[in-house]
Amino acid sequence: MGVSLYYTAERTTLLTEREQEDIALIVDKYNDNFEYTEEAESFDLYAYDDSESEVILAGATKMPSSMDVEVLMYSINHWLKCLTEVRLAVTDAEWHVHLDDSDAVWVDDKWQMEG
Repeated sequence: MGVSLYYTAERTTLLTEREQEDIALIVDKYNDNFEYTEEAESFDLYAYDDSESEVILAGATKMPSSMDVEVLMYSINHWLKCLTEVRLAVTDAEWHVHLDDSDAVWVDDKWQMEG
């Protein structure tokens, strides 16, 4: 059974063209540098739907199915770093990030798993 990282950002204004470009560069960089592409999904954003309330960005990434704790921890850390850069590029949004049932919290300008 795999675990997934889910992320959503909401705000009343749409993403700017600059924000969209910055997000694409960040995501490409982290996808290109992910060590376990054969074992897990890449960072994925859902297709944008401007009719859906105030959600401006949402997605999910499945972690490697490997039972190796080091691989799992590397993957979680890698994608939380990616989300940190995305969050810093998207100002004034309300974020919700969680790994299945465990919330990630924003502390000192970075995402951390709660607990």
